[in-house]
Amino acid sequence: MIAKLQCTVIDCPDPVALARFYAGILGGRVDDVERAQAEVIALGATFLYDSGGERSGFRVFSDPAGHPFCLCYGQS
Repeated sequence: MIAKLQCTVIDCPDPVALARFYAGILGGRVDDVERAQAEVIALGATFLYDSGGERSGFRVFSDPAGHPFCLCYGQS
């Protein structure tokens, strides 16, 4: 698992495919943001934005249905 999700509601045309995408990334911590980025892109995400933090920050991606989500790193 790559990340941990607190709560979300998602509307999409293919919920089964999107569920598979999120099943591949949820439940873990982002200890290595570079590795996590490579993994979410391999699962079908598209990179959108990097906050630019060296020790902490976030990177924004869109899921395969176009919904944005973030990988947050360096959070206590």
